[in-house]
Amino acid sequence: MVPLLMLAFQQTQPAFDADQAWSAVSRRIRTLYWAQSSDGDRMNRLLSDAEPGAKACKSVSEFNDVVDAMIAKFGDSHFDFLTQDDQGYYLFDGFQKGDKAAPMPNIGAWFKKTRDGYTVQMVLNGGSAEAAGIRKGAVVTKVDGHPFTPVASLRPNVGKSVTLDYRTVGPDGSVQEKRALVTVSETPGQDMFLDASRKSERIIERDGKKIGYMHLWTMANIKFRQLLEDYVYSKAKDTDAFILDIRDGFGGQPDGYGDPFFRPEVNLQWTAGRGGAWNQLFGYGRPLVVIINEGSRSAKEVFSYIMKKSKRAILVGNHTAGDVLGTSPSAIGTWAYIEIPMVDLKVDGVRLEKNPVQADVQVSPEFDSQGNDRYLEKAIEVAVQKTHG
Repeated sequence: MVPLLMLAFQQTQPAFDADQAWSAVSRRIRTLYWAQSSDGDRMNRLLSDAEPGAKACKSVSEFNDVVDAMIAKFGDSHFDFLTQDDQGYYLFDGFQKGDKAAPMPNIGAWFKKTRDGYTVQMVLNGGSAEAAGIRKGAVVTKVDGHPFTPVASLRPNVGKSVTLDYRTVGPDGSVQEKRALVTVSETPGQDMFLDASRKSERIIERDGKKIGYMHLWTMANIKFRQLLEDYVYSKAKDTDAFILDIRDGFGGQPDGYGDPFFRPEVNLQWTAGRGGAWNQLFGYGRPLVVIINEGSRSAKEVFSYIMKKSKRAILVGNHTAGDVLGTSPSAIGTWAYIEIPMVDLKVDGVRLEKNPVQADVQVSPEFDSQGNDRYLEKAIEVAVQKTHG
């Protein structure tokens, strides 16, 4: 017997209106798509092909699958459809609503749906997943014995500890089944990345040298730029070199992130009338190493190109993603966002879309069989070498 309260709740839920949802999605694509002039016929054909299936959908999940399949045929970066069961929804909500963004249940990891589960794309600094020893590349299948999804399966467990079942694949192809206890938190998407960037800060000592390090997870808003500047000019001001890790994460706007490293290094000494005094570092001119990989995308690729061309930094790792079309999220009602590539970009006449920035010092693989970070180890080696001229 269905409880009366549950029955009343079910009866008040509005039916999914596929016609209305498709109208909103197709209208935005036709209005905003970057190649509507140069490739409008193909755009219209793909929309027309998807329309019957989209309008026949009976649920948000079915609609999501149809739109995702259509988007894949466009072949452009920065093109996605995200509902409240997708992690990216909460990142976009931060772009739209700032401090009023909806919180996202999470364990300090970011996932990509794959054939046999959800693969860990990012393990964020200071999160529960990192503390539990979960590594990038692990495939999570269950939470407390039930099928795992990155948002919906965690939502009822906010503030609780849960057991994750996952598997890893060794260098020899051997599969290991593992289990970990993690705590579910609830944080707005951008705040989660900001907190992880802050918790990544450390001073690495090697061969008598001090090296500042930060993993900047995204360039989403001014808070990330201020965080980088504050760290460079405070805790890292007496280091011999700096490593800026921009692997994975997301882009945003590259403006201003290079300022501390291009300014002339000047030490300012301030003295106040009643004897107060303080020093200020203006510019960081010491060696800089930037770590990149195939997950470094969007604004991070523009930043990488600038650093490479200017020779201000040595790029260590792999090539970037080659995903550089400009975008902005657009809300579909209160339940979804569509990300549409709106602007093409060339840097010095070079189109970075599908044309990744290559590392100066290439390393492969990213991690060894014990999970040690080979990119970071090489970056430390290069930084120490640069301090010796």
